[in-house]
This record gives sequence, structure tokens and C-alpha cells, in this order.
Amino acid sequence: MMKNFISRCVLGTLVLLLACDDNEPIGPNLAFDNAPPPSPRNLKVEKIRDGEIWLSWTRLNREGIDYYIVYRSAWGGQALAIDTTFANVFQDRGLDYETEYTYHVTAVTKAGIEGDISQTVSGQPFNNLSPLAPRGMRAVAHNISILNQLDILLDWDDNAETDLAAYRIYRSTDPDFVIGPENLLVAVAEPRYKDEEIEVGLLYYYRITALDRGDKESAPSAIIADVALPQAGLMEPVEGELTSPIPTFRWKPVPHVLDYRVVVTSSPTSGEVSEIGRTSETAALFKGRSDSSGAESTLQSGQIYYWKVIASTRADGAENSVSRVAQFKIR
Repeated sequence: MMKNFISRCVLGTLVLLLACDDNEPIGPNLAFDNAPPPSPRNLKVEKIRDGEIWLSWTRLNREGIDYYIVYRSAWGGQALAIDTTFANVFQDRGLDYETEYTYHVTAVTKAGIEGDISQTVSGQPFNNLSPLAPRGMRAVAHNISILNQLDILLDWDDNAETDLAAYRIYRSTDPDFVIGPENLLVAVAEPRYKDEEIEVGLLYYYRITALDRGDKESAPSAIIADVALPQAGLMEPVEGELTSPIPTFRWKPVPHVLDYRVVVTSSPTSGEVSEIGRTSETAALFKGRSDSSGAESTLQSGQIYYWKVIASTRADGAENSVSRVAQFKIR
């Protein structure tokens, strides 16, 4: 029994020596779960940008530290916790210009115990820089009567500025237009817009700018344009007349078009038989249809079929306008 008592004494002495071997008190070393962590040191403002304040501090090199809490007050008001972070840096964004913000930071242990606050630092954001011009613009027009759709869809990449307030969209029918109040179409919060105030066959040009909360406006984007195409006028096969099992389809040219494609169906709204490949010509020869096995054959004698022409202004062949649906019968 005396031997066990001596062993326990030696073990207790070793634990005490190990705990005291640190350069700092045992409490901040978090040897016990209920020990509060020390306050973070060397808190400073690293950078001030448009609507942003960047902070940094010295990472606590202690086992048991879980995360940090960042507190902020404005003009000497009450400090409130605004975020937590595992890192020893923090970027506070979307701030008001000309407002003085004060910060302090605390550390929290894995046991959920928060330590004392750091020293405080202050900073005041400014608004010196205009946003960058928007990029990645795209305009896609539609004239699809069956969907009652007549519009030009605009979209672009979202700007990265944290003090962004809106995008301004300028529109003109002049490709060399200069942006100004007279051609401002609308201001939007998101990087997309559906322009429904358009006319069929009229080519529209757009430029977009970004606006920050201090009313600083970017340079205009590159110009983008599109036009809602008129429907192609169908000419042949003539409705009510019999046609060849290998028919040639003809239609009237559409201004501003890039290419066309012909779709043949077995009913007015569905049952696609074949889609003739894209062409810039106003005629296309139907060479055959594919059955379920992949074999090609001509259209069936005595059968009624339907066709339409899809016109596009885009290299990817996206549909812009869709003609009426016409029928024909194979002799």
C-alpha cells in the first residue's frame, strides 16, 4: 500500500512540473476545460478599401482555441458580435462610407469559454474607386408566338465589388451610341434583365455599367446586340398540294438571321420526325427520316406531315423566331 501511495505522489509531482514548465500561467494554457483563453494580441487594421476594413491579429498558439469572435461598433456605440472566424484575419465588407468603425476580438475555447477582449482599433472606409466595367455580357432575343414570348434576355457576370449598389442598362438602335440619361433603360440589382419593350425586326444595342453606393459609375461594358427576328414566311411545300416523299422546303429570307433549321413533325405540336441541319440558305432538302432502329427512310405516301422553320442569330443555334406550322401531304 505504501508503494502505491509513493507512485501516486511521484505521478502528481510530474504533472505539476509539466504544468509549471510553460512560460505562461497554467490558466491560459487551457490545461483545464474551464480555463478562459487569453485575449488576442496585436489587433490592427491591415487595409481600408471602398466600403471595406481588413483586420489581422496574432494567432493564439494554444491548444484548445476553437475560434475568434469579431465585435464592431460605429461612432462609439455598443459593440456587437458581427462574425466568427477560425483564421486570424477578417474582412469586413459592405460598410458605409465616412463612418468610423471600432473593433475588438475575443478567443473562444473548444469548451465554449470566451476570453477577454483584445485592444480596440478603428477605421473609416472611403469611396475612392469606381467599380470595374461589367464583363461576360450576353443578349438573346426571342419571338416565339406560341409562348407569347417577345423579348431580349440580357445577362452578365456579377461584379466582385462589395459596395456595389446596382447596374445601369443603356439601350439604343445606334451601334455607336454614347451612354447618357437619354438612353438609360433601367437600373437593376441583379446581373440579368428581360427587355420586353422591343419591336420585331429592330436591332437593339446595349451597354451596361456598375454603380456603387457612393454613386460612382464604372466605364461602360463592351457593346452587345440582338434582334427579335420576324417569322420566316413558308413557301414550299404548298398547303393543300401533294408533294414528293423527298420534299424540298423553301421559305422567305429573314433580315439579320445567322442560320435556319427545319423541323418536320407528325402532328401540329409534337411527334418530331426529323430536324434538318442548320443552314444559311432559304431552302433545305429532306433526305430521309430515322426510325427506331436508326435506319433512314422517306416519308410515307398518303401521310400528312407538319413543318416549321426556326431562325437564329447565334452561333450556338439558339432559337430566336419560330414560324407558323404548315402541313403537307406525301403523294
